[in-house]
Amino acid sequence: MKKSALTRTQQQVMLWISQGWSARVSSGSAVEINGKRVCTVSTMEVLERKGLVERESRAPYWVATTEGRKLSPGYAPAETN
Repeated sequence: MKKSALTRTQQQVMLWISQGWSARVSSGSAVEINGKRVCTVSTMEVLERKGLVERESRAPYWVATTEGRKLSPGYAPAETN
């Protein structure tokens, strides 16, 4: 999936999550990453449906899937010999 297919908020969330950060519900429907409110639960649900994030074993946390990690600025595909 290309970043251009995501909204600005979704791109901001994926910038953090693709680099290994996790997102969590802070209060109500607000979601925070690294102590900063970045989106709502509904944004995370859309990213989950797109296959870019998944819920961690301990709710209410989300982490990037393999596809989501590909959106990281430093992503380089693994070489196969």
